[in-house]
Amino acid sequence: MTENLLEISHLTHKFPIDRRESLTALDDVSFTLRRGEIFGLVGESGSGKSTLARCVMNVYRPTAGKILFNGIETTDPRAFRKNRAYLQSARQMIFQDSNSSLDPKWQAWQVIAEPMRLQHVTPKRGSYRAEAEFQMHYVGLDPLYLDKYPPELSGGQRQRLAIARALTMEPELLVADEPIAALDVSIQAQIVNLFRHLQQEHGFTFLFIAHDLSMVEFLCDRVGVLYHGRLVELATAKELYANPLHPYTQALLSAIPVPDPRRERHRVLPEFPDTFPTDGVWTEIGPEHFVLKGENH
Repeated sequence: MTENLLEISHLTHKFPIDRRESLTALDDVSFTLRRGEIFGLVGESGSGKSTLARCVMNVYRPTAGKILFNGIETTDPRAFRKNRAYLQSARQMIFQDSNSSLDPKWQAWQVIAEPMRLQHVTPKRGSYRAEAEFQMHYVGLDPLYLDKYPPELSGGQRQRLAIARALTMEPELLVADEPIAALDVSIQAQIVNLFRHLQQEHGFTFLFIAHDLSMVEFLCDRVGVLYHGRLVELATAKELYANPLHPYTQALLSAIPVPDPRRERHRVLPEFPDTFPTDGVWTEIGPEHFVLKGENH
């Protein structure tokens, strides 16, 4: 068993605009996810975070590069077909918009049981409903909601329902794409604490995609920074927040609000350019700290 569960190598993805032009969403991105870690991926909207998540989950077929999951090259159609059943159960995704990812016509217990039915998995607890009740309790949802429909639940409850659905397959990798962005601050904290509990208790590996840098610092072991499809910096969370080196990372972290309202009102933000460098050489400047280093920075 290798230390790395997920290996992304020189990943590039382009969306065709017309016959001659295309939009590059990911440009030569490489990094690994170690087993049992929570890896944070940050960047502003349009940086390529969701595209990367969908490439990892085989929703998109990358234009170039390789993705290995537990030694299986998922970007190879033949290898994917051969291991389809395993890959569909071992990798699960949690989306930002629970409204669109949950079928409004199904009751909560049916939503949770869906992956088991699709994969023809026999429920450990005797029935799909009993399994759904267990998973709901596990993520902090009262079993009274078993027969509720997603539109009858709050945003936080729907997100817990989506997490419960993902957990039924006991996945090795959870890809969470902006899972707290649409929630109130107090609910965000509850969901993040739930992720941490799940990781500590079961050793899941998380790819946690977010733009809330405070939550990423609290939750993640390592953090990668995407800018215009390029990975510009990668380090442990502690090192990245203490010593950001790429100008874009510095700009992102400088925008984190200060909890004290008085200090926040009088804080003077540093000036940054409208665009940041995306060229350079991927350089290790310290233990586990990499940065896209150009000639001028």
